[in-house]
Formats: sequence, structure tokens, C-alpha cells
Amino acid sequence: MEKIQIFVEGVADQKFFQDLIIAWYNTKLTFGDVRKGVLTNGDIFNVEGKGVFEDEIKMRLIDPILKFNDIKGVKNLFIFDADTFEIESKNFKKYKSQFPIEHFLLPDNQSDGDLETLLERIINQDNEAIFECWDSYENCLKTSKRKEGEFTTPARKTKIYAYLEALLGESKKQKTKIKETERDYQNQNHWDLNAPALVNLKQFLDQYFQKLP
Repeated sequence: MEKIQIFVEGVADQKFFQDLIIAWYNTKLTFGDVRKGVLTNGDIFNVEGKGVFEDEIKMRLIDPILKFNDIKGVKNLFIFDADTFEIESKNFKKYKSQFPIEHFLLPDNQSDGDLETLLERIINQDNEAIFECWDSYENCLKTSKRKEGEFTTPARKTKIYAYLEALLGESKKQKTKIKETERDYQNQNHWDLNAPALVNLKQFLDQYFQKLP
């Protein structure tokens, strides 16, 4: 495996990539973050938000890591949400002229979207009925009215929570597994880590990890 450090936007991304890399490359990476001006270094580093490059306080802590990694031959991989792919691609073109980094934009490094967009595409297809029910719920909200106006359609994060809640038991222990930090992406009853939606991400990471036989 080539030496790397992955920088992501949040704890949900950290857990997803930790599980993904264990499943694909049999390698467990540690977590790091910067909170309240205190830095804890780790293999998968949570920068706590997309605006890190514009945050002077965070960059005073993170910039030395990027430069030190570059000197030591460690690749700095930023894996962020695309949101609007065209805009974020231009942003990273600018960042790459200033910092020694490589990047991949979720869901597939070519489309608009985010982590939740990708998660929707890699569910176990045996559970597709859950999303069909959810889509009916969203459509009902969109076509229903109230005195104050239209109802708000829940965010995609809520959709992923609902997906897991429908699959897990009712005990407190089971419900804990719905949380972003507790999800098990290696659970094949819930997720398909060989889904076509992951091909571009796999090709990107294969450059830095030794492929499994």
C-alpha cells in the first residue's frame, strides 16, 4: 500500500471509508480530526466541513500536515461531496495549485451529489422496497397542502436513517446501529460494496492501495 492520508468532511464519511477499506483492502485505518483548535492526527482525517480551505484557524493546523506528508511521500487524498460537481471541481483545481493534494468528489467524481447519493445506490437490492415506500411518502408530501403552505421534504440523510431503521430490530442496541458512527457497511444484508456505483471510487483508491488477490 502506498502511504496515504484521507481527508473527509465528517464522521459519516470516516466510518464509511474505514469499513470500505477494510472490505476492499483488508486494512484498518485510524480516525483523526480537529476540534476546538485541537488536532488529533489519523489516517482518515475529519476536517468538519467543506469550507476547510477557507477556514484560517483549521488551515493553520492542517496545512503543516499536508506539507509534511508531501515531504515524506505520503499522498494527501481529499474525498469530499461534489454537491454541484462543476463548482467543486473548479474549487479543487484552485486548491491543488496551492496545496499538495489529490481529490475525488462523491458520488462518482463526475456527477452532482454527496455521500448519501452514493449510499442510496449501494443498498442491497433485496431491500429496494424500502426506498419505493419512501418515494411514495415523499410524493405524498409534495402533493399535500396545509394552511402554512407546502410540507418540507426530508433530507436524504433522513432517508438513509429510515432505511436502516426498517432493517434493524427495535431494541436500543439495534437502534444504535443506525447512527452514522455505528453503521456496519460490511453488512451484506444492508449494503453492496461491489455495486456498480462504486467502480469509479474503487479505481481511484486502487492507485494507492494494494489490490486484493
